[in-house]
Amino acid sequence: MRYRLAPQNPFPAALVDALTAYLSLLHPPPGSLHKAVPASKIVFAGDSAGGNLSLVLLQTLLTLNRASRTIRFHGEDVPIELPAGVATISPWCDVTRSMPSTSSNAHLDYLGAPTGPSNDPAVKTPFTPLPFAPDDIWPTSPPRADVYCNASMLSHPLVSPLAAPADLWKNAPPIWISTGEEGLTDEGLILARRVYQAGVPVVAEMFEGMPHCHGILMMDRPASHRFFEGFAGFCRDAVAGRVVSTGYLTWLGFKLLLTKEIPIEKACEISDEQVEALMQRMTAWKSEGEIELQKQWRATARL
Repeated sequence: MRYRLAPQNPFPAALVDALTAYLSLLHPPPGSLHKAVPASKIVFAGDSAGGNLSLVLLQTLLTLNRASRTIRFHGEDVPIELPAGVATISPWCDVTRSMPSTSSNAHLDYLGAPTGPSNDPAVKTPFTPLPFAPDDIWPTSPPRADVYCNASMLSHPLVSPLAAPADLWKNAPPIWISTGEEGLTDEGLILARRVYQAGVPVVAEMFEGMPHCHGILMMDRPASHRFFEGFAGFCRDAVAGRVVSTGYLTWLGFKLLLTKEIPIEKACEISDEQVEALMQRMTAWKSEGEIELQKQWRATARL
């Protein structure tokens, strides 16, 4: 799907485009070149930021469904239907990048460890953006602290799905989460726990020593072959309505020499209270920095 990209088009542009695309599949507008696709035959899937978009689109549908059973689309009231499932690959669930694994797993990943008070309590300096060379799209006017959205939105569930409590995932279709031992590991495992606590079928797996999105980057490795087996198997099972949720995370050792089943609720020891505190601390730090950036921008604009 081609959707509008940040920084030119910040949140919620991508989410609006994803919702429009999904509704267009279900309810083709006049002049469409395709017939209606049943929701039961659709699986949202994405890696990294695409995993984020898949999850927040699902969260949007769940929220709309609780508020109203229909939505106005091309002049008609159409039902809000959920997809057969959601498959995510190394999903980016916390845009604040506050979880401990962003630093503790940095030596195993190509994603750099972020700086900030959540990852380094010694950080006392105000937030400043990365030193990109200015161009026609960045920094924006007025400037933002984050490429994707204003800093005040970083902990919103439709920006960072890790901010959604368990009860907001109730009645969701089956969800598949695959992660390596990477910077985003914590957020994927915590989301799996939340989804499981909501009573949603969840299939989760973790590959020892593997970096971000390893399965689609190192495609000739045994771990990648196993990754695609799990991915394809989930999608087939989701549209057939036969996803089995065991309540366990499948941990796959290096070179697949060892496999363990770990209770999902114990796969990550970070509590929900700690998650919220870490995310709020980083959001506040970036929000304060954004306010200062905009003060400087206004002062310069007056000159």
